[in-house]
Formats: sequence, structure tokens, C-alpha cells
Amino acid sequence: MTDTPSKVNEDENESKQPLPSDAIFVIATNDHQQPLDKATKSVQEGVIESTVQDVIQHGHSLENVDSQIVDKPKDFFGSRHVFAFMGFLGLASVYMMRINLSVAIVDMVRTPPVDNATSFFGRSGGTSASNSTEQCQYDEDSGSSESNGEFDWDGETQGLILGAFFWGYMVTQIPGGILAEKYGGKYVLGLGILLTDFFSVLTPLAARQGGANAVIVMRVLTGLAEGVSFPAANSMISKWVPTFERTTIGAFVLAGTQFGTVIIMPLSGWLCSLEFDNGWPLAFYVPGIIGVIWFTLWVFLVFDSPSVHPRIAEDEKRYILASTGIKKPIPMSETPWKTILTSIHLWAILVAHLGHSWGLSMLLTELPTYMKTVLHFDLKANGALSALPYLAMWIFSIAFSVTADAIRKNKILNTTYTRKVFTTIGLLLPAFGLIGVSYTGCDRVATITLLTVSCGFNGAIYSGFLANHIDIASNFAGTMMGVTNCVASICGFLAPYIVNLIVTESGSLDQWQTVFFLSAGIYAATNLFYVVFSTGVEQPWNKINRDPILEQRRNESISSMTSSSSSDQSSKSK
Repeated sequence: MTDTPSKVNEDENESKQPLPSDAIFVIATNDHQQPLDKATKSVQEGVIESTVQDVIQHGHSLENVDSQIVDKPKDFFGSRHVFAFMGFLGLASVYMMRINLSVAIVDMVRTPPVDNATSFFGRSGGTSASNSTEQCQYDEDSGSSESNGEFDWDGETQGLILGAFFWGYMVTQIPGGILAEKYGGKYVLGLGILLTDFFSVLTPLAARQGGANAVIVMRVLTGLAEGVSFPAANSMISKWVPTFERTTIGAFVLAGTQFGTVIIMPLSGWLCSLEFDNGWPLAFYVPGIIGVIWFTLWVFLVFDSPSVHPRIAEDEKRYILASTGIKKPIPMSETPWKTILTSIHLWAILVAHLGHSWGLSMLLTELPTYMKTVLHFDLKANGALSALPYLAMWIFSIAFSVTADAIRKNKILNTTYTRKVFTTIGLLLPAFGLIGVSYTGCDRVATITLLTVSCGFNGAIYSGFLANHIDIASNFAGTMMGVTNCVASICGFLAPYIVNLIVTESGSLDQWQTVFFLSAGIYAATNLFYVVFSTGVEQPWNKINRDPILEQRRNESISSMTSSSSSDQSSKSK
């Protein structure tokens, strides 16, 4: 495996007079093939006298360089925030259609009655996690009575159904990233979610008319449609989000997945409890309708990039393009596939993604089964409580992202160490939490508390390796997200299969303890690999058709934006 590490150290910036606060020094070349409007041209061609003087004082050559000082937009909410909010809602919508089956399948399948009991807020007497044959007891009132579902699917069949989504999901990851980079992410993401809506709505009909095999086909098609979502979203983030807002806004968009989970867990539980059409089909219809409404708004409110947005404010467009540059579509022939695929830094992201995907598959796909069969936890009666872990992950992810950007902006840590620290928080702490869960036995309060805290800390990954694709190669962020998410998706169907090998249909505490220990080990091993081999430095192969001297000056200027902010403020006051 080879790699071409950057020769520019993040921490080694020349001592220069700082630029004005909240300003970005722009060095851009006209590499956009489409006609540009006045605002975009001003980023490339506008040179004002005060800027020229600043450039001379900073020691930059003006030869073949277009420069301008761009202040941060005054408006609190701009077009980039509209994109972020709609992207957040889009990923929330698509995750609702991904998770709904994990909850609905509990009511779709007939389950036999069980005879023992305890209430929610208590440990069943004499039950121990160390006893291989003990089962948690429960009350008749705890909601774990016999389920009169429509389908007789055994545990193996249910595992195939739950994992079938990922068979399709992994196939469209890389094509989704390539299409988004070549044609723009707006319709790649939008149409992917719309098709996911369509297949979600058809799932109940498929189940009733074709049984398990038909549901497996629908889930594969759902995965194919949804597979473009993350790569397309990541590609759009690289175009819409300025450097020092990247973690905050990027994490906000991607954390829509957890918000969608928070909504669908209690919503699906409630919908399944309704008498209309046996309840469970509504868990597919309602998210599908929500997705169609989102797509309508997305088409009218969001555009591929600031360069083609007809209503964006000129100062915001200059501010974004100053940081992201003006990107042209990258032909397949110019994509350095060999260099990308042999980069040890991409492999570090990929391995971390694998660890996270395994843990997430356990938490999203298998947790409802564990809560139902082992803890005898009624998802319908306690839908809001069962969503607590995902709510914690969403809230923590936002808090971590703001912290990460503040750490980078104030130069407490550079990008490399910031990504490593937050990835470690997001993978290693949940590993300890899962080990703790394996010893809580039938104590529902302790189990839910540990799962909630573990999921909360897992939210740090949005400020860790999931933001790392754009750091090292923003031009190929969509493609690289496709590569890592494609391979990581293997865990989506591998995890249910492995769990089915370890855990019997009724389940026992020691069987699930094995599952939790295995997951903790995977978390720890993948985190170690990432910490050793990851970087936050932009890689040389990201600079396609660019003048390396101009790029170095542009990066130096962006970096200097945050230096000596106190000196800036004092000079302004004078």
C-alpha cells in the first residue's frame, strides 16, 4: 500500500501579518466551464487597492493571481444554511425509511407467549448475566405478550430481511459519489430519496402478496435507492460549507440520520399499535409521504453549488467560494483511482467507518430485537424511551461539532489531532459502554442508561473520521465517501448474520454478552488503526489542474484567517 503524504505541515505557517477578522484571502483560477454571473466573477477577478497593499505586505506575488478580501456575511441565516437544513431533513427522512422495518417487524411476525415476568423498573429475581440458560422475567403488563403478527418468519428469515437493505445499499455508494461530483448532488440526492419513498410505500403490499422473498427484493431496491444519499450529501457539503464551518454544518447535515431515528422509533411504535390495516403498514406509508413532501421543497430551495444559485446573496457567495474554490466537474479520466485506493489515510477512514458501521448496525438493527426478546421491553408502549439512545447521539453530535470547529479555529489542535480525538471519543467510549451493558443483566434502567450514553458519545464520529474525507481531498469527497460507506455497508448484513449465529430465537443474557463484547472489540481495534494512520492534511492528489503555488498561497491565507484574532480586534478598536 502506497501513499503520498503532504509536504506541508499544518502547524508550520509562516509568520505573517494577520488578515482582518472573519475574512478569507481568495486566490482562485477560472476553472469553471459554465458561464459565471457577476458575483462569482468578483471572486476571481475583483482586485481592490487595499487588497493589493495587503498582498504586497504579506509578501505574495501578484503575478497571475486574482485576490480579494471577503468578509463573513452579515446575515445570520443564508443559502448555505438553507442547504444544511434541507440536507438534514432529507437524511432524517431517508433514515426513517431505513429504520422503520426494524421496529415494524416486531409486529409483523408472530411470536409465542412467554410465562415469566418482572416490571420495567426492577431486576428480575435471581437472574444473572453469567447464567447461560436464564431468561429475564417480565410482567403480563409489560407488553411482552404474544404477538399476533401476519407472518411466520423464523429468526434466520428475519435476519435476511433486515440485512437485505445493505445488499443494494453498498452497490450504489461509489456511483452515487461519482454522479454527484460530475453532475451535481442536488438531483442525485433528491431522486435517491424519492425512490426510497416509493419502495418504502410498496413494502407492505409486497409482504402480503409475495411473502418474505418479496420483502427482501423491496429492501434491496430500497438500499439501491438510498445508497447515493451519503456520497451525494458529502459532495454537496464540500461545495457549500466554508472551511471553518465544515465540522459544525457538515455534522449537522449528517446527524439528520439520528434525528430521523429519534422520530421513527416512537412514531413506528405508535403507528403499529393502531387498528387501521393492522397498524404496521402505516410505519411504511407515513415516512414515504414525508419524503415526497421533502423532495418537493428540496427541488425549489436547494441548488448544486453557490455558483449556480440564482438567489444567494453576493457576499455569502464570495465568502463560500473563497474557502471552497470554484470547482468544475471532474472527468473519470482525471480521477486518480490508484492513488486514492492505495492511500493509507483513506484506508484509515475506511477502517474506522467499518467499526462504526458494525456498532451502528448493532444499535439500529439488533437493539429493538434485544429489547423485545431479552428485556421484554414493549416498543409500542415505550417508543419515546427506546429512542433515547438516538436522541443522545443527535444532541451530542451537534455539541461535539461546535467544539471541534472551535478547537480548530482557535488552533488548540490542528485538524489531524482533532479528527483523531473525536474519532476516539466516538468509537472507544461506546466500546466501554457495550461492555458495561453486558453486565447489567435484566436491569432495564441500567441497560437503557448505558446504551444512551454509549450512543451519545458515538455522535463524536461526525466530527471525527466522517468529516475527514473533505479534509484530505475535497474534490473527491463524494467518491471517497462512496468507497468507505460501500465497504462499511458489509456490516449491515454481516452483523445480523453473526448475531443470528450467536443468539438463539428466544435469546439469553450470555449470548448477547458475547455479541456486546465482540462489538466492543471491533470498536477498539478499528479506532486504533485510525489513530495511527489518519491525517487531516490535504493530499497532493486532490489538486487536479491547479497551480500548486497558487494553492499553497490560498491555503496559507485561509489558515492565517484565525491567527492573532486578539491583535485584529485591538487594531479595529483603534
